[in-house]
Amino acid sequence: MAADARAPHALLLPYPAQGHVIPFMELAHRLLDRGFAVTFVNTEFNHRSVVAASAGRRQRLRLVGIADGMDDGEDRDNLIRLNVTMQEAMPPQLEALLDGEGLGTVTCVVVDVGMSWALDAAKRRGLPTAALWAASAAVLAVLVGAKNLIRDGVIDDDGAPVKLENKSFRLAESMAPMDATFLAWNYMMGNRDAERMVFHYLTTTAWAAVAKADVLLCNTFAELEPDIFTQHSPASILPIGPLRTWQRPAREAPVGHFWRSDDEACLSFLDAQPHGSVVYVAFGSLTVMSPLQLQELALALGASGRPFLWVFRPGLAGKLPPAFADLLRAQHGRGKLVEWAPQESVLAHSAVGCFVTHCGWNSTLEGIRNGVPLLCWPYFTDQFTNQTYICDIWRVGLRVAPMDTEGIVSKEQIMGRLESLMGDSGVKERVSKLKELAERSMSGDGQSLKNLNAFIESMRK
Repeated sequence: MAADARAPHALLLPYPAQGHVIPFMELAHRLLDRGFAVTFVNTEFNHRSVVAASAGRRQRLRLVGIADGMDDGEDRDNLIRLNVTMQEAMPPQLEALLDGEGLGTVTCVVVDVGMSWALDAAKRRGLPTAALWAASAAVLAVLVGAKNLIRDGVIDDDGAPVKLENKSFRLAESMAPMDATFLAWNYMMGNRDAERMVFHYLTTTAWAAVAKADVLLCNTFAELEPDIFTQHSPASILPIGPLRTWQRPAREAPVGHFWRSDDEACLSFLDAQPHGSVVYVAFGSLTVMSPLQLQELALALGASGRPFLWVFRPGLAGKLPPAFADLLRAQHGRGKLVEWAPQESVLAHSAVGCFVTHCGWNSTLEGIRNGVPLLCWPYFTDQFTNQTYICDIWRVGLRVAPMDTEGIVSKEQIMGRLESLMGDSGVKERVSKLKELAERSMSGDGQSLKNLNAFIESMRK
């Protein structure tokens, strides 16, 4: 697609994970709406998935793939190795793109905070830059303020929690307490070496983003995390969320998913269900569960008597027990399994009564902005922090199991939590209020919309 030489031309570079690509794609379409040309850079591996999943949709932006430095057969879920190879392989390719190699002159750059090492090339060319954080402002504030946490004895030099009273700390007196054992880097399946490397990567890239980007953006809204947007915050973070696709024609809706969803099948199923009755189950792009745990979940959904829509993506589990398929066939049409779903449309549907989620930040925001109660089943990294906010601070959801639970969550436990959540009028009232605040923040005189507009204008300079 040829760019208008007179239009400002933004290059966007997300971290190569589904939860990062989606908000970047939504931001890309906001820039397109304001007259920008956009070049959207994925790793070649993710580029192929995005192109395949978006076949048949009209593209208003240019999708580009560059090598990530890993071999074809390597595991891209090994984020520690991926972080190393990207920093070696990608900068020369980005330099060529910034110099207009076949694309036209780039006039501004937006990178993921986790890719802030790419800012150097843009700064050498004197281009306006921004760094977008795709998770919560609370997690970003912890990363930016990590040196203070080390100084105050909350964590050691490698991010490991130091003995604390009640295992909790505060970034500032005005801010909510946070559990140091569930910091974003402290949930790498008990591998302390991995946790140490993740801690240093996350903090180094966050500090570089603060130092080098002209503006630090976050996909959140101030009313959701008010304690972060005070004079006590360790960085100047500009909330521009919740970013969303709004009501675009289907063929023009932002792409960015790694799997193709069957929109018609999902929405037709929901259309046939009573209001507020459906349990929507989706665990994001990286969660892995044991076959035994999935069987317990399937049994719970079947015994609940409620209709359910379950996103069962490739890679969610290893080899499933033969009885699993029989369990699902026995639901007599009450349950539907799909490999991927149009999640925003699903959560906006009136038939959905609750969302069983891994608590990724995109899923958390999508549940809130559609007023859907959340049943939390986090897997790793910041998902445990998000669970704390959902259950203890906002009080718009429940944990599927207590914090100290190990091993399999039983059918009976899952059923009990589902019934408790779907019968809790207080949760429904609180999440409805957050939905109103989310909508207000991105409409009319909402602060997030004002911030977004100011950011876009700053990128024209």
